Amino acid sequence: MTKDGTIHLVYWREYFDDEDADWFPIHHTIFRNVPLSQLNRLNSKELKEKVKTFCDKHYNETASNFTGTSGVDMIHGSEYYRTYADEFGQSGMLGEKDFYTDYGQKYNGRQFFKKDYNKELTKTLTKGHYDN
Repeated sequence: MTKDGTIHLVYWREYFDDEDADWFPIHHTIFRNVPLSQLNRLNSKELKEKVKTFCDKHYNETASNFTGTSGVDMIHGSEYYRTYADEFGQSGMLGEKDFYTDYGQKYNGRQFFKKDYNKELTKTLTKGHYDN
């Protein structure tokens, strides 16, 4: 399986940044590396609504800038694992291996994470990303 053969179910919450006067989402991966054969199941409006309702009810919110907006999205592997180098090209600059959008690709400890359907794929695609 490659990243292009995967989909990922994520929960997001929107926050407001007073400094930049802009909104931004914070994502929490629920299911990672789900095979494309499960596309119809994950793309079900009923499933997404159930997941959103559950996550909204049980989210441990500590931020005061939450806007009250949240949702559940299905993200294709090509977007989920997209890096700055994928977005802007190779320039030899630091950070181009970092993921362009933080969906929680490397972290299993974020709220609501349930399962990684291909842990080996995750290891190969996240190696070198966000390393301390």
